[in-house]
Amino acid sequence: MTIDELKSALDFHRDNDAAKAMAAYMKGHFEFFGIKQPVRKALSAEFIKANKKLEEKQVLRLADQLWKMSEREAQYIAMELLYAARKSRTEKSVTFYLDLVTRKSWWDTVDFIATRLIGESYQGERRPRVMLKWVKSENTWQNRTAILFQLNYKDKTDKELLFETLTALKHKKEFFIQKAIGWSLRQYYRTDPDAVNDFVEESGITGLAKREALKHT
Repeated sequence: MTIDELKSALDFHRDNDAAKAMAAYMKGHFEFFGIKQPVRKALSAEFIKANKKLEEKQVLRLADQLWKMSEREAQYIAMELLYAARKSRTEKSVTFYLDLVTRKSWWDTVDFIATRLIGESYQGERRPRVMLKWVKSENTWQNRTAILFQLNYKDKTDKELLFETLTALKHKKEFFIQKAIGWSLRQYYRTDPDAVNDFVEESGITGLAKREALKHT
C-alpha cells in the first residue's frame, strides 16, 4: 500500500461528527479524520507491513510526509510505522525521533515518542547527553521527554538520573511537567517503592506530582 492509497482509505472513512469530538478532546489543537483507533489500525496495517522493511531513509521520508498531514491520525500512523521499523534504525532515526518531539507537540505523540522510540533507543546508554541537555530546556515537551524516556526501564532505570531530573524540574508548575513527574515515580514505585517514598519525602514535591506518585501506595 502506498501513502496515497492510505490517504484515500483514511479520507473514505472520514467521520466529521467524530472528528469534531476528537478535536474538542484535544483542546482544538488538531484536525481529525474522526476515525477510531481499531478502524485506524485496520486501515493502516497493510501500509505499515508493506513499508516497515524499506531502507531507513525511505521509512523516515514516509513518516515525515505523514507528520505534515493536517489530520492527527496521520501522526499516530507515522509513529506506529517508525516503531515497526525500529530494528533497522540508526542514529538518523534517533535524530528524527528527537525532532518530532517539538513538531505538532502534545501529550498523545510526545509520550509515545519518549517512551517507545527515544526510550528504547537509549536503553543501555548511560546518561544520554541529549536528555541531560533537555532537562535544562525551556521547552515543556523536551522536559517531559527527559522525565519519561526511562518510564519502561523497570530495574534498568538509572535511579540517580531519574531523581536528578525530577529535582531539576520540580519547580516548574506546568501541568504536563508535574503530571510526568508523578507518573514516572508511580511507575518506578513498582520496582523500588522504598526509593520512591524516600525521594518524595526528601525532595519536597507536592500537589499533583505527589498525588500521582503515591496514587497506588
